[in-house]
Amino acid sequence: MHQAGLSDSQLRRSFFAVPASSEKMIEKAKNFAVDQVFLDLEDAVAPDAKSQARQLISALNGADFKAPAVSIRINAIDTPWFNEDIELLKSGVGSWIDSVILPKVHTASDIEVFSKNLSSIEKTLGRDRGSIAIDAQIESAKGLVNCEAIAACERVSSLNFGPADFMADIGAPAESVSSHEYALMRILVAARAAGIAALDGPTLEVREISKFEASARIAAAMGFDGKWVLHPDQIESCHRIFTPSQERFDDAACLLEAYEYFTSAAGGAKGAAIYKGAM
Repeated sequence: MHQAGLSDSQLRRSFFAVPASSEKMIEKAKNFAVDQVFLDLEDAVAPDAKSQARQLISALNGADFKAPAVSIRINAIDTPWFNEDIELLKSGVGSWIDSVILPKVHTASDIEVFSKNLSSIEKTLGRDRGSIAIDAQIESAKGLVNCEAIAACERVSSLNFGPADFMADIGAPAESVSSHEYALMRILVAARAAGIAALDGPTLEVREISKFEASARIAAAMGFDGKWVLHPDQIESCHRIFTPSQERFDDAACLLEAYEYFTSAAGGAKGAAIYKGAM
């Protein structure tokens, strides 16, 4: 049985996006072995299809999905669709979701305003206050310079980089930029300081798995918890890249063992030691 709410131990390697207006895609996504799946009411749904998408979501339940965490991405708070999305959550959908993805978060006040809406929804549906988490998307220059305050807000369980909208906001042609490392590192540090997850955004070339893997490897090497996934073909690569290999685990265990020995009396009580050629 699906228990709503994100736990601190929740794996968040793969964050799978499902267009909420596509009944076919929703049915397929129910069986995807991903860490978190979200029903997208924002960019993946055309304005004229948003009403239909809400109807499809209303017929669902978190228990319908194999993924241990189920979320919804609503429209940004300054859009004409935000209030209708809030009504959807209040109608009962808010009783089974684990989190809401809030796009285009610019300041901590955006989170505070939305959190008040969630408190009202929780009260209406009989949920504990704070049980619906917020996954905040950083997609603008303003959002990036405020990401530390955003990460520290109540309810925020992760920071998510939105590369396409971010590049548009700063006026950079996406095809001319090969790295987002400054934005990624700032988001990562803000998330770690707040004790929450950091997730890299999607790779839009869904048929080019090599591009997805290259992007995922950079994020994983930096320390990110996971990445957004847009296509089933990306799932295996995502899990493989964001899961430490047995070799890495064994090497870390050996390093700790060596440190314990060399700092003990038996090992000479040394303050430093050489392991595999490095101090």
